[in-house]
Amino acid sequence: MRYKILIIGNYLLALFYLTGCSSTKVISDKDPSVEFNEFKTYEFFGWADNSDQKMTRFDRERIEQAFREEASKRGLSKAETNGDLIITLNVIGKIKTQQTANTTTTAMGMGPGMGRGMGRAGMRGPGWGWGTAHSTTVINETQYLQGSLIIEAYDKDDKLLIWQAIGTKTVNEDPQKRARDIPKKVTAIMKKYPVDPKK
Repeated sequence: MRYKILIIGNYLLALFYLTGCSSTKVISDKDPSVEFNEFKTYEFFGWADNSDQKMTRFDRERIEQAFREEASKRGLSKAETNGDLIITLNVIGKIKTQQTANTTTTAMGMGPGMGRGMGRAGMRGPGWGWGTAHSTTVINETQYLQGSLIIEAYDKDDKLLIWQAIGTKTVNEDPQKRARDIPKKVTAIMKKYPVDPKK
């Protein structure tokens, strides 16, 4: 068995770059009784479970900046205190393993030829050869880090959760690619917010 290991590094999340054409998977939920258009300000309550310590400072700032921009497009401005909403961010990560199998087949043999027949007087006549085939299967195992960003909004008065969205994607170890990609992925998550961005 042969292993191909993708090394991510010692920080958990830089969050959102998935190689290839795969996209961020986003799921969300909300309180259907809430009129989200009434909210005009939010208070950033920080990172849940100190999850910002699991990433670099640069990625943390990229995510926070991208969120501020998306919130502003929806008529939400940041307030230091007494915001209409309380916003928390959280990141989690999980090591995943993907397996691919490659099979190679090698054939060897001999075709028709002259052999000793079964006729009279032991005469030589047409005969048949033999052949074998051998197959080898190699399993390639790739480990990668799957990261999720969770954005939650709480009502300031009763502190109840009224909206949650989770975006999940494979983490890329290239900082430059993350810098380009994080805003796009935060945008994908914020599309699930119940208020459309202003045009």
